[in-house]
Amino acid sequence: MAKTNVTTTNLKNYDIIALESVDSTSRFLKDYVSENRPNKPLFCTTKKQTAGYGQQKRSWITNKKSAIFSLAYPLYKDFVLSGLVSLHIASLLHQTLTELTADTLYLKWPNDIFNDSGKVAGILIEQVIKKDYRAFIIGIGINRDSPEIINEIASSSSTKPFEINDFFSLFHQKVQQSKLQHYGEQELNEYWEKHGFFSLGESVQVIQPDQTNTEVLKTESGVYRGFDSHGHAKIEINGTMKFVASGQISIRKI
Repeated sequence: MAKTNVTTTNLKNYDIIALESVDSTSRFLKDYVSENRPNKPLFCTTKKQTAGYGQQKRSWITNKKSAIFSLAYPLYKDFVLSGLVSLHIASLLHQTLTELTADTLYLKWPNDIFNDSGKVAGILIEQVIKKDYRAFIIGIGINRDSPEIINEIASSSSTKPFEINDFFSLFHQKVQQSKLQHYGEQELNEYWEKHGFFSLGESVQVIQPDQTNTEVLKTESGVYRGFDSHGHAKIEINGTMKFVASGQISIRKI
């Protein structure tokens, strides 16, 4: 949990830990909540992240215009998380950024935010589960003014600058209102259909490692049909519906 120059701000509804530099804000929070068991939400932000990670173990690169942070959200021991929670968090991030930037943004399955230039933000969701404590960790990287916040093909994009504390306040408000579970599947589907990067019925490419050689990527063409109650993307390939889980598989426009 390498870190330098720690500043802690205690607010009424959540706390903020600001670090000059850290290996990973999510890794820091996982260690921190495991040891300290905070009972209210806690943001961790940094100016420089040296060993960040994203989906599929991609590097999470920062620069001086990046907004890099994670949120630890305490959960009850028996709290039930829906399979749609990742898509729900993405919709809350979409709402927050749209209100702060007035940019036209799109939701890309499973939980990325794009604009017309490319990738704007990425999310990584993890949990800390102990015998007497549980927390939901939401790692977020936002590109406010320069390219490639996440080391990924076609991720050159930008959004208008905003104050990070304004983001914390608005995003926390939206997460708190939903409690991570107070949302309807139909409502979520409708929101994604309205703001989706992929349109229903659009032809897409499904890219995944070959079963016989995981270092080789296999590409199939299909038709995007939305997602199911578990958050799996529904792709129709040669007349057969395929349910795609996030992780090793990605979907791209043709």
